[in-house]
Amino acid sequence: MLAAVATVVTLAACGQKVEVPPAHIGKIMTKDGYQDNLIPTSKFRLGKCWAYCDRLVLLDVSDKAYQEAMSIFIPEDKLNLEVTIRATLSINPKKTAELFNAIAPTEMSEHVSTIANEQVYRTYASQIIQAEVREYLSKLSISEIASSNEKINADLRLQLGKAIESLTPFSVRFVGITNLKYPKIITDAQESAAERREAIQKEEAQLAISKAQLERELQEARLQRAIDKEKAETEAMSQSVLAQSVDARVLQLRKLENDRAWIEKWNGQLPTTTLGDSVPMVSIAK
Repeated sequence: MLAAVATVVTLAACGQKVEVPPAHIGKIMTKDGYQDNLIPTSKFRLGKCWAYCDRLVLLDVSDKAYQEAMSIFIPEDKLNLEVTIRATLSINPKKTAELFNAIAPTEMSEHVSTIANEQVYRTYASQIIQAEVREYLSKLSISEIASSNEKINADLRLQLGKAIESLTPFSVRFVGITNLKYPKIITDAQESAAERREAIQKEEAQLAISKAQLERELQEARLQRAIDKEKAETEAMSQSVLAQSVDARVLQLRKLENDRAWIEKWNGQLPTTTLGDSVPMVSIAK
């Protein structure tokens, strides 16, 4: 029994083993409050524990990415715009000490408590981001936002960066708009306009095809007429040449050929006459 008591006393006198993990800093909370020094990543034992035991309080200072989904009323259009802002932040080392006094830690075990990075973000940065984005975008129309997305994102990145670093304990790694969801009435109108443009383009393409076909048919008709004309002129020229070649000599030759053909058919008999009282009769042998 005495040995067990001695062991407990010895362990209490040695203090509890604790650890400050990477991307964290710690402070020792005593019965009189926080000690002044910040403890970096390390392992050590807490002070001797008798009536009151010291506690290690950890602050998460790692880089964290956060998203803010917002619905912003655009007065000019009287419509709501859905916006998502993404921010990658880290706690400024110069502002860590004040956070231990400003935010109540959450007890994780008998000897360790933690101040979560998310707790710091919700306390300080979330409302700043929402207020700055809402103020900036509500001055614009939806058409201006849609047509100047890149410029607006650059302006917001600059404005949010300054506001976060001056009004919160965070340093900014990245901040900007990652998603814009326009009102359904706007997207429906854009889709209808796109469908109309597509239909017009199809009609114009079909008209171009029809025009090309008609032009080809016209060219073919013109070519056929030219061919027919050329043929007619050639035929007329041939007939003219042929007509010009039929002169008096050709006609005399043809007459001689006809006479020759008649002679070849003659059987050598001469015509005979029969004398009478009235009209002489001539008989030609056949």
